[in-house]
Amino acid sequence: MRRRLRSLALVAVLPSIPPLAAADLAGIRARGTLRALVSADESPEAFSFKADGPPGFDRELLEGFARLHDLRLEAVPVKRFADMIPRLKAGDGDVIAGIIVTEARRREIAFTAEVLPARLVAVSRDPRPAPPTVAALSAETVGVIPGNAWAKAVAEAGVPAAKTVSFADVPALLKGLKDGSITATVMSVVDYTMAKKRDGALRAGTFVGSPGSGAWGLRSSDAELKRALDEYLTGARRSGSWNRLVIRYYGQDALDVLGRER
Repeated sequence: MRRRLRSLALVAVLPSIPPLAAADLAGIRARGTLRALVSADESPEAFSFKADGPPGFDRELLEGFARLHDLRLEAVPVKRFADMIPRLKAGDGDVIAGIIVTEARRREIAFTAEVLPARLVAVSRDPRPAPPTVAALSAETVGVIPGNAWAKAVAEAGVPAAKTVSFADVPALLKGLKDGSITATVMSVVDYTMAKKRDGALRAGTFVGSPGSGAWGLRSSDAELKRALDEYLTGARRSGSWNRLVIRYYGQDALDVLGRER
């Protein structure tokens, strides 16, 4: 009877104990793994799922943090990006890798310090100079991919619809620059620098749109984890390791373009 009463008392207490997934950094240390939610179609330059080869910018940073805390990094692929925040809140992971900070998302989750600036730039191709101002961009024939953030930025920059040409995807857009059917486009800094590795004639001009930040997302309740991640990212910036990783995965051009703003 006493044993049964003790068991019933234990069962009554258990629901009040928070799940390990939501136990902040202490719970993660007890588990021994840091689980990163990553888009299943993420580019290998950002986060590679392969066991061999370069791990990618975000993965290498996260692995460094994991080693610092005697943890193993576990990648959790997520097929639909819209499921990232719900799965984080459900406890399926501890951190979201590679997510853009927005006010709407801030109402749902917390974010670390900036991991990588999220900026759009006007791009042209030699011998045509890159647009030096947003006003100059409006005078170009600008390639867009309808429906994406780049096209939205072009419209908000005041480029008339009659001065835009639509393309199905990035390769077609870059082909348009090369064959002269367009004279400029707008791309993210990261996409520009990756494209420039394949075509050295590409040139970056003015920034377009408001500055943004790419960061790691985490539950608002995980204050200890956020503090540790912020300290780690600040240290990476100061030590120069962040610069080295940007150059390694995105090239010197990415660092030069992002450095213009600083």
